Amino acid sequence: MKVTRRSDGLRLRLDPVESSILATLFTDLADALAADAFGTGDPIRDRLYPSAYADDESAAADFRSMTENGLRDERVQRARDCADDLSADDVQLDPESADRWIRALNDLRLVLGTRLGVAEDDDTDHQFGPEAQDWAVYHWLTWLQDSMVDALSR
Repeated sequence: MKVTRRSDGLRLRLDPVESSILATLFTDLADALAADAFGTGDPIRDRLYPSAYADDESAAADFRSMTENGLRDERVQRARDCADDLSADDVQLDPESADRWIRALNDLRLVLGTRLGVAEDDDTDHQFGPEAQDWAVYHWLTWLQDSMVDALSR
């Protein structure tokens, strides 16, 4: 994969395997969010939709009832649009689409990172073990998001 800054946005050059993995991740995320698969009390739901009022459960519930459906719908559409962008291995993104991608990658990282229990002070070597592949995907998504932000800031 290569991320290149262009005058009109970004260009992502993907090999077919990378494109397939990203399409699957975006589609799975959109499907899970659309089905409201992360129930109340699920750490992933709490991470995607943190409480607006940590000290007031009633106010937090009211705020959540007014905002969560809209935020979920935005995330679903964002992930679906990113999956649709992957119809070619050479993805051209204008600034608005690049922003959408950065946000969708962040959503993927939040979900996967929560599932893996990512912590800032974790210095464990995750190259081996039952979750090694998930850790590799998490780090790859982090690299991709960072590369896009870096390219846009130049």
